[in-house]
Order: sequence, then structure tokens, then C-alpha cells
Amino acid sequence: MAGSALHRLRTRIRPFVPRGLHSIATRATGRLVARALAGDAVSCPCCGVTLKRFVAYPSLYCPRCGSYERHRLLALYLEQRPDLLAPPLELLQVSPDRPLERFLDREGIHRTSIDVDNPAVDLRMDVHELAFEDRSFDAVLCSAVLDVVADQPRALAELKRVLRRGGTAIFQVAVPEQHRLAANLEAEGFETEIVRAADFGPAAQTTYALVAEEETYVCRRPD
Repeated sequence: MAGSALHRLRTRIRPFVPRGLHSIATRATGRLVARALAGDAVSCPCCGVTLKRFVAYPSLYCPRCGSYERHRLLALYLEQRPDLLAPPLELLQVSPDRPLERFLDREGIHRTSIDVDNPAVDLRMDVHELAFEDRSFDAVLCSAVLDVVADQPRALAELKRVLRRGGTAIFQVAVPEQHRLAANLEAEGFETEIVRAADFGPAAQTTYALVAEEETYVCRRPD
């Protein structure tokens, strides 16, 4: 019910909002829904809000910050491993979204965002052909991209090329694509740690509304 209500509210408001302000309107709408759902049954580790429930939109969505299950899984891991994205850091973010901002928008993190068709990024760029020098970045964050690219091995090779030796790359794809990504990461020579919802226990899966089968791949480019 909350998901359909959120959709109706956004649909009604959008025609009255200039195109350039759509993202601001979306955030404001989400805050209103979050206030209506204030409670303590679930919690979002991305923004810290507690709610009666997350919104089915279409999967479990935090109206306050826009996080989905994958964002919350990664946020829990980054809270345990703050060293992974610790400043000073040159970070490449592919197709950025806002739920992880509190981990990334920090002094000492120089972030470059890219996408093919998102006008809000720093550079319009195809992940298959990155216009960066070799070993330009200490870390790469790429979520919900590699499952839809035309050539996943080529994209991985490019991301590895621009990553410095010993650097960290964090990848997420849809659950049905995880097996293919894991195989391609091994073929590319990444040292990979797989983070699973089960690592945080059943209580966390309920509190943060995690998907038990979902995995996050934390990869290291060997020295």
C-alpha cells in the first residue's frame, strides 16, 4: 500500500515541478512518506532512519534516502570496514546513486562519477572505454551496472586497468547475475571477498530488510 501511495504522490507532484528539480522533489516526497512511517520495526544503515516498515517499491525501499537491499548490505559492511574507503582516496563511482552518500561525501575523498546518460555525473563515459590513465584510482564503486553492460569482461578489464595496485573495487549485480560476475572476477585476476547478508545474522536480515541471497563483491587488485 505504501509503495503505491508513494508512486501516486510522486506522479501527481511531478508535472508541477521543473525537470531540473525532479530529484529534489523526489527527496522531499520521500521524507514525507518516512515521517508517516515513523516507527522502530526496521532501520536503514544508510541514513539512520527507523520506520514501521520499508516501502515495497518494487522491492523494499527506504523512503528517507532511497536505499534498497543492496545499499543496506554494503552500508553495514562499510561500517565494519571503514578502512576500505578511508581518506585520502581517489574514488571512481560508476552510475552513482544517493543512498551511500554519507560514506562517500567526506573530506579527503576525491570522487569522480561517470555514466553514459546521467547528466548529473562528473563525466559522461562508457565503462567499456574509460578515458583515464592506468592506475588512476585507489578505489572503484560500481553497483547495478555490470549486470546490464554489453561486455562484462571488457568492462571489468577497464575497471581493473584504472585501479592502482592494491586498490579496492566494490561490485554489486542482481542476484541472477552473481554467478557470472564471480566467474569473470576470477578470470580477471581479482582477489575477491564475498559479503553476504547471512554474515550479519538473521536479526540483521530482518531489521535492515536484506536479501539472503544477495552478495557484494569486495575485490582487490593484486600488487
